[in-house]
Amino acid sequence: MTEPPGLLNDWRERFGFLETELGFVLTDFCDSPTAFDNCVAQYTREPFALRLARERGQVFVELRCGTRPWLDKEPLLDRLGIGFGRHPPAEDGSWSGYHTAVQARDLQHHLPLLLRHMAAFA
Repeated sequence: MTEPPGLLNDWRERFGFLETELGFVLTDFCDSPTAFDNCVAQYTREPFALRLARERGQVFVELRCGTRPWLDKEPLLDRLGIGFGRHPPAEDGSWSGYHTAVQARDLQHHLPLLLRHMAAFA
C-alpha cells in the first residue's frame, strides 16, 4: 500500500491507536476523489476487519468477523445497551456521534467490547 500524503497523516493522528494499541493493520486507504475530504480506511486484525468511511465530515464504522457480512457499529452498540443517546446533537442538528473525534473516542472505548461480542457469535 502506498501512503498518500496529507489526509492519511491526519487520519493516523486520529485513529493511530487502532494500530498502536489494538493491533490492527491498515490494509487499505483511499482518498480519491478528494472532494469533501472523503476517504475510506480498512484495517484487519484476524479474524476481524474494520472499515471507516468519512463522507462529508461524518465518519461511519463497519465491522465484520471472518467472511461474515459487514455490520454497522451503532446498531451493535445499541444491542449491547450503549444507545445513540450517549452523544447529543451537534450545533448543526446532526448526530454528533458521526463526527471524527467522537468516532475515534468511541472506538477507543467500545471496540474491545464489540470484538468480544462479535467473536462470541463467529
